[in-house]
Amino acid sequence: MQLKKISLTSFRNYNKVEVLFDPFLNILLGDNAQGKTNLLESIFYLSGGSSNRTFQDKELIKWEKDSFTISALFETRKGNYNLQILKSLDGKKDIKVNGIEQKGLPQVLKAVVFSPDDLNLVKGAPSLRRNFIDREISQIYSLYGYNLVNYNKILRQRNKLLKLNIDRNKLMKNLEAWNDQLIEYGSFIILKRLEVVKKLAILSRLIYRRLTDNQENLDVSYYSNLKIDKDFTIDQIKDAYFNTLTKKREEEVKNRTTLLGPHRDDLIISINNKQARNYASQGQQRSCILALKLSIIELIKAQYGEYPLLLLDDVFSELDRKRRDFLIKEIKSSVQTFITSTRENNLNEEIAYPAKNFLIKKGECCPISYGEDNECFGENL
Repeated sequence: MQLKKISLTSFRNYNKVEVLFDPFLNILLGDNAQGKTNLLESIFYLSGGSSNRTFQDKELIKWEKDSFTISALFETRKGNYNLQILKSLDGKKDIKVNGIEQKGLPQVLKAVVFSPDDLNLVKGAPSLRRNFIDREISQIYSLYGYNLVNYNKILRQRNKLLKLNIDRNKLMKNLEAWNDQLIEYGSFIILKRLEVVKKLAILSRLIYRRLTDNQENLDVSYYSNLKIDKDFTIDQIKDAYFNTLTKKREEEVKNRTTLLGPHRDDLIISINNKQARNYASQGQQRSCILALKLSIIELIKAQYGEYPLLLLDDVFSELDRKRRDFLIKEIKSSVQTFITSTRENNLNEEIAYPAKNFLIKKGECCPISYGEDNECFGENL
């Protein structure tokens, strides 16, 4: 999987820019708030039609403009694609692939992003870990996103019902109708989470052991408040869901909210049989995230037969030399990678020299040669 070219119009702080990428390693250099992360965000947007930084597409439109356009030329093992996305302030989204209009964004381009915010994954709130696993599973299973959207719609409607002051018999009757849909969509989500976490646990454990010279063990498991087993079938999950909802019915009515389901579940991350959330050092947390991200890359490769794009947003400043070297060794010559870094914190020469380097400044992008005199934006560097 290779992104050859991207063109942006009125996206974030970019007025109009076109960038040709190296098939292996691309480094985006520049001061803070110049547009490095925005360029990575546009690449990520191509993979799922949404941002990794905001839920509001209108925030992606340049100030005083009424739409943005992202155009890209990329190649997968299935062929070449020319993708264009136009998003307007009125919410309309026009998508074309090879000049043909699409009803939705085809999930042909995959991307895994690693940013400083991910370092909160281990010790942060369960919602961060749920968002992480949902985002990655949506890239692996096309139907997962569909079921997740529908589950959240049903959940909102069910919670509204629980908050109404209506006759108890009427409330119970209506709850039963919503329960059927909640169980249907929720069980699918739980099943896919169990399947992916089982594979993720094996891969991340192996990567983490290599990263720690076989001194530590990483374990990742899925916790569900439905008390299900990791090997449950879809029918067993549905039965457990129904039975637990029945038992919790009075408690949900009292609390006026839905207490059970995948929206309350969590990933349990442990190191040497101790929960990382409570005991992991800062270095161990970074190693955990690194192992998880690299594992997701391998899962996507196993599912589609090719590696996704890897977007590293200023994470090299958060990793020590050992972890940086390990990461580069793992991805070198196999994963097309995009790295952002400030000029004050340039990458090591062995990384930057063979890469294609770009200078980002005020929404403009200029190719530069590492270690040589360059002129960009009318300035000598």
